[in-house]
Amino acid sequence: MYKRIKGKKFSRKTDQRRAFLRNLAVNLIMEERITTTKTRAKAASSLVEKMITKAKKGNLAAIKRLSSMLPQLAVKKLMANVAPRFMQRNGGYTRIMKLGQRYKDGSEMAIVEFIDHDEVHAAELAEKAKKITEKKKGVKKEKAAKKETKKAAKTAKPEIVAESDGK
Repeated sequence: MYKRIKGKKFSRKTDQRRAFLRNLAVNLIMEERITTTKTRAKAASSLVEKMITKAKKGNLAAIKRLSSMLPQLAVKKLMANVAPRFMQRNGGYTRIMKLGQRYKDGSEMAIVEFIDHDEVHAAELAEKAKKITEKKKGVKKEKAAKKETKKAAKTAKPEIVAESDGK
C-alpha cells in the first residue's frame, strides 16, 4: 500500500541521501547563504530549521543530538552564533529566493539564506571596510614619511665636487 513519504529521494540511496543533505546543511550553517537547485534548497532549509530549533534549547541533549548529525565546527557555530540570533523567533529561520533556470540543464536555481543574513553581514562588511581604510591611511602616512626622509636626505647631503688634476 502506498504511503505518503515526506521529502525527495534525489536519485540516491538512503545513506547517500542523508550524507548529501547533511553536507547541504553544513554548508548553509557555515556560509549562511548557498546557491543550489530549488528542490535541494527546500530540503536543506527544512533540515536546517529543525536543527536551529534543537540548538535553541541549548541543553546537553540538544548538543549531543546535533553532534551526531553535524561536524563539531558546525555545531559550535550553530550553538554560539546562529541559534542566539533566533531566540525571539518561532520558526521561519531561512529564506529561499528563486533565481531562474540554470543555463546548462534548465534546473530551477535558488538561494537559501538565513533571514537575518543581510543585517549580520552588513555589520561585518562595515568592520572590514573600516579596517581596510585604516590600513590605507597607515600606508599613506608611511609613504609620506618615507618621501620626507628622502627629501631630507637629499637636501642634507653635501655636494661632492670632483677635483681635476689639471692635465
